[in-house]
Amino acid sequence: MRRVLHIVGSSRYGGGSYVILRLAQMARQQGWEPAVLTTDPVFQQVLTEHQIPFVALECIWREIHPLRDWRGYQRLRDYLQRERFDLVHTHTSKGGFIGRAAAWHAQIPAVLHTVHGFAFHEQSRPWAVRFYAGLERLAARWCHRIVTVTEYHRRWALQLGIGTPEQLRAIPNGIEPSRVLPQNDPTRLRQLLCLTSDTRVILTTGRLAKQKGLEYLIEAVRLLRREQLPSFVVLIAGDGPLRASLMRQVQQAGVSNYVRFLGFWRSVGDLLALADIIVLPSLWEGLSIALLEAMAAGKPIITTTIGSNLEATDNGRAAKLVPPKDPHALADTLCDWLIHPEQARPYAEAARQRFAEHYTEERMLEQYRQLYCELFYGTNLSLSAQCK
Repeated sequence: MRRVLHIVGSSRYGGGSYVILRLAQMARQQGWEPAVLTTDPVFQQVLTEHQIPFVALECIWREIHPLRDWRGYQRLRDYLQRERFDLVHTHTSKGGFIGRAAAWHAQIPAVLHTVHGFAFHEQSRPWAVRFYAGLERLAARWCHRIVTVTEYHRRWALQLGIGTPEQLRAIPNGIEPSRVLPQNDPTRLRQLLCLTSDTRVILTTGRLAKQKGLEYLIEAVRLLRREQLPSFVVLIAGDGPLRASLMRQVQQAGVSNYVRFLGFWRSVGDLLALADIIVLPSLWEGLSIALLEAMAAGKPIITTTIGSNLEATDNGRAAKLVPPKDPHALADTLCDWLIHPEQARPYAEAARQRFAEHYTEERMLEQYRQLYCELFYGTNLSLSAQCK
């Protein structure tokens, strides 16, 4: 039986974690034996609920600490030498660097890395791009294949000399459409949240972290407060390191009556069913799972002109795009859609169609399955037939 280990480390549960869970389930359906190395308790609980084994080995931490990271590398390499997995699939920037180095030097037969998002991004300073790209070029020597979640990131990697055309594959994230179906009656949820029937709901979902650009959404709400608009509320679903500072910003901006923090919310489908407009003001992304969820639900979306969003939305056909860090442009679009909701409907229809054609989970899992088979069996046609 082929053994597959996904290496994540201490990164918190998020959209990429869902992709890893589904890849592990796909491997199990193929008759392979998957496991996930993670020390995040939320991810561990989710894996346990889905009967996927996890490895709680302390060896990869989000913060950079050279001596501790060296010891973590040694601990992981020794573990991999003992356990002898057939394929190691690494995720996240830190997990990808240490995980690939450990797997390669432990002589794991197949090493694969998925770039859910580089450590550098469109908001990075030039020196940071050069530094982290150098690390990625080094790590590319320690793996057989590198997957990017967009063609945009694949092209950027090649421009920076990260990997070779033969190494690099673009496999877009995908989600199962049933993931966005509501589990509860939207009317009851509206009552639970004390929302009147005529209150328009603006929803944003995701980790409360710098890359999500939520401070610009809050500033846009402050600007909207001056307008004569239909009743509306902004629901922020998620948790993360910026929760306290964002709540302070809401208080200081005087928009507490307009913005609510819901915390981590398991059933995103319930919130999507309630929402009239989705706002995702990201500063950078690999390929946003929150964006794909909103597209799958056929919701009007406002997001930013970063590379992955341009690709996912067909250059703005499937969502209204505004520049990142531009609360005025965001407020203007929200104002238009709150007053004239019919302007948003064509975007919602295009979003659902774009999702169905390019971002289903079935498409993603099949591409990964074929890649796993290629790494397991290479050009041996008789063995490759086992993957058909």
